Amino acid sequence: MPRRPTSARLTALAWGVAALLLAEWVGVTFIADRTAPTLLLTYFFLPQIWLLLVVPLLVFSVWRRRGRAIVGSVVAVGLTLLLLGWQLPAFGPHAAPTLRLMTYNVARGAGGAAALATTLRAQNPDVVCLQETNTVKAGVLEELLRGLPDYRAVRSREVVLLSRFPVLAQQQRPLTGSSRTLLSATLEVRGQRLNVIDAHFTTIPLRGGWLKARDARNQQLGALLDMTTALPGALAVCGDFNTPARGLVYAALKRTFGNAFEQAGTGAGYSFPSGFPVARIDHVWLRGVRAVSASVPDSRASDHRPLVVGLALP
Repeated sequence: MPRRPTSARLTALAWGVAALLLAEWVGVTFIADRTAPTLLLTYFFLPQIWLLLVVPLLVFSVWRRRGRAIVGSVVAVGLTLLLLGWQLPAFGPHAAPTLRLMTYNVARGAGGAAALATTLRAQNPDVVCLQETNTVKAGVLEELLRGLPDYRAVRSREVVLLSRFPVLAQQQRPLTGSSRTLLSATLEVRGQRLNVIDAHFTTIPLRGGWLKARDARNQQLGALLDMTTALPGALAVCGDFNTPARGLVYAALKRTFGNAFEQAGTGAGYSFPSGFPVARIDHVWLRGVRAVSASVPDSRASDHRPLVVGLALP
């Protein structure tokens, strides 16, 4: 006799968890930055925590052979993967990459020039967008650049763009609400032009000032979109956006550009923190060019891991 109540409770639990996950997805997707509670939920609550509940719940439901509970648990697992930003492998033929592009927050060079240079050489990118190059130790950036003689360097405050291709033009604009700048360079890539922007958005602080930081980020988003509008043709917008794969800033960027990891990556693509990454906050956004590969190699030379993207120009 106790089987039926137990089955009902298990089913109710599975669907209750699924309902909570759906509510969270709605909150971080459609409300997100608009209110302080949903802002904190979007940027600070780790969806990985749900795995500790939904995976055992699914296993237990299968073990007990409770069909409705199994369906509810599968829905809960699917919603968790959606919140995690999990990407399935892309199927179909892939074009050969025209170039390899890397975006990398180097944490003010705290890991040292040698470790950073080793990471870059291992990935062999043609174009590199660096953030936080205002190093804590004098000479780290200069030492890094000396160790990479085959790159041309373009710099604006803490963002630096390295290119093996000729740089035809460059410009910079203030990034509203911070001392940072947006840096763009027009590159000649095998007879074609590619515009690349290097950006570093303000983070949402853990201790207060959330709405002020949100407003600054919205202004920075506007400045970035204004810059991209003035740059015709193929474009790659790279950097540390301090933005997980959810929220209104991410949604606004996704409405305008394609996300390289969503196009060609597999798994979560987490880049921060490097020792045990739990968030994908470093992105490459594309227009007029497509990603054919995207990966986050294991590197501890910074507190971020680099994002490396293979691009195919039309």
